[in-house]
Amino acid sequence: MRSFIDSLFNGPTQLLQQAIAFLQGLALTASHGINVSDYVSWIGLLDPAFSRVVNSLFAAVLLLGILYIVRAVYRAYLSLKSGIKWW
Repeated sequence: MRSFIDSLFNGPTQLLQQAIAFLQGLALTASHGINVSDYVSWIGLLDPAFSRVVNSLFAAVLLLGILYIVRAVYRAYLSLKSGIKWW
């Protein structure tokens, strides 16, 4: 009986383990930061102060983009929630 129950939950368990491994890999990548001068060569020619300003602007745009995505997902959640009458 135990092997039957384990075989039922084997697929979702593997899927969750793969998702955890993927998210841990993302955390390692995100912790390194982004050096903008690697991607846009003219920023490397600027003074360090201007380079920090451009990096700060890039970080602000990235933060606003993430907030926009979170807002869109939350609105989709609210519309789904209001669409389900028995919620």
